Amino acid sequence: MDPIYTDFTVAENDLPLVRKYLGGPNVKVKTYLADGSITPRMGDLYFIDNAVQPGSGTVKVRGVTANADRALWPSEFVLVRFILDMLKNATLVPSQAVQVSQSGPFVFVVKPDNTVELRAVKPGQLQDGDLVVLENGVKPGETVVVTGQLALSPGAKVAPQPYAAQTPQQSAGSKGAM
Repeated sequence: MDPIYTDFTVAENDLPLVRKYLGGPNVKVKTYLADGSITPRMGDLYFIDNAVQPGSGTVKVRGVTANADRALWPSEFVLVRFILDMLKNATLVPSQAVQVSQSGPFVFVVKPDNTVELRAVKPGQLQDGDLVVLENGVKPGETVVVTGQLALSPGAKVAPQPYAAQTPQQSAGSKGAM
C-alpha cells in the first residue's frame, strides 16, 4: 500500500503528445479522490504499455505514488491527471472566456476605456480548475471577458466585474483504479 499503484488509460489520439514528453523530467501522475477528502498526491510514471487495446483505443498506464498514511486503497476509484510538462510563466484564463467563431478561437479583451476588443488566441492545454493556457493573443495583466460574450461586439462598452473562480471540478480528471 505504500507506495501504491494507480492504473489508468490514455486515449490513442493523445499518444503523439505523450511520446513527445515521455522520459522528460516533468512527467508526473497526480492522484486524488473525487470527494476531495485528501490532498492530491504527485507520483511518478511507472509503466506505459506498448500496445493499444483493441476495441477501446486506449493504452494502459501505471503511476506510483507515496501513500504513507494509507489514505488510498487498492481497487479504489480515483481521479488521475497525467502531467506531461510544467509551463513557466504561462498565460491562463478561465476556459469559458475562449469562444470559437468561423475565424477560430478568440477572447474579448477589456481595454483601458472599458470597451472590448476581439482578439484571436491560440489555446493550449487545459489546466486544473478549468483554466486554459493561451499560447498567444493575450498579454499578462490584460482583462478578458468570462461571461456574457454573446451580447458583445468589438468596441462595446462594458462594466468589468471581478470574476469569482469556481472550485475545481474533480470530474476534469481521468478516472482510474489502484
